[in-house]
Amino acid sequence: MSMDIYAESLKSFLEPVWRYVDDERISEILINGPDSIWVEMKGTLYKTKAKFTPDGLLAAARNIAQYVGRVINDDRPRLDARLPDGSRIHVVLPPIARCGTIVSIRKFFPGGLTIDQMISFGSITSECARFIEACVLAKENVVVSGGTGSGKTTLLNVVSNYIPNNERIITIEDSAELQLSQDHLVPLESRPADEQGRGAVTMRDLLHSSLRLRPDRIVIGEVRGGEAFDLLQAMNTGHGGSMCTTHANTPKETLARIESLALFSGIELPLVAVRAQVAAAIHVVISCARFSDGSRKVTHVSEVLPLNEKGEYRVQDIFIYNQTHKDENGKIHGYHTPTGILPRIQRKLLANGFEDMTDDFFTPGTYGLEPPKYFEDGK
Repeated sequence: MSMDIYAESLKSFLEPVWRYVDDERISEILINGPDSIWVEMKGTLYKTKAKFTPDGLLAAARNIAQYVGRVINDDRPRLDARLPDGSRIHVVLPPIARCGTIVSIRKFFPGGLTIDQMISFGSITSECARFIEACVLAKENVVVSGGTGSGKTTLLNVVSNYIPNNERIITIEDSAELQLSQDHLVPLESRPADEQGRGAVTMRDLLHSSLRLRPDRIVIGEVRGGEAFDLLQAMNTGHGGSMCTTHANTPKETLARIESLALFSGIELPLVAVRAQVAAAIHVVISCARFSDGSRKVTHVSEVLPLNEKGEYRVQDIFIYNQTHKDENGKIHGYHTPTGILPRIQRKLLANGFEDMTDDFFTPGTYGLEPPKYFEDGK
């Protein structure tokens, strides 16, 4: 089926909300039953006046499923799929959804954000971006973390753009959202089981395949299951410069999250051994957040240190976002700053030709900034 026919059909099913689908300012459309339709614009949710009939909404959901080659019915009342333009769609049917059919459409923006745009938005500073670039080029393993809607995938896209163009990159995702621009790209996508429960291809399966496909880098969209353990093995056995995202708010929480996901794999290892693997495999954690005013920012770029004597995680924040206050309009104010801690990999970076990574680079005073009061120093 051609894209045009597809778009026309989709347009007729989603007629009541099509203008929001077409509106570039809107990033997400949330249909909570036929009468409650919301959109997200610039990080804020607004209720619309749009309405479906209950039958029209159910028909739209069924037709969308048909177009993406999936089944949605009373036995399988949930659908998670990707539309041909890359947008994500999730559907839950009643009676599971008590307010009527629920549809969420997260739109896909081709081209993605660039690091320069993120700097101009105040999401990151050029110095912080430069440190991340140095870490990626030095093949440090990086995890990007944040809460729902914080911009993890967008940030992973931006960070992965620092991977040199001559490297072979294998991407592994549940639904393709990464937009890497390098030439030598091998994208893999998992697949759910069919109606008979057959044919599933999991993230773990794809990770096993990727290790036999001679990757220079492995980039995983989001780690959310037992594949975390396999990723730790890959990171610890010489697949440097690997990247993924996961759901957590701070760097320390990120390590705890990866640990608990690794335990889902059913491995029989003492906890301290799993922790030691997490601490050895992950070198840098970049955390991001969506603030109450709708802005999205990188909040931490932190280095992971070996476990302490008690077997607990240690991280040291190298760059952080220091929030100062919220004004009467609800806008968040603050500034990105180095913490003054010198990263352990500083010598490695200097030796690799990053001659700007001197002590001054990591000192708040160099930029005329107040040192932040609260940060993790890993001691």
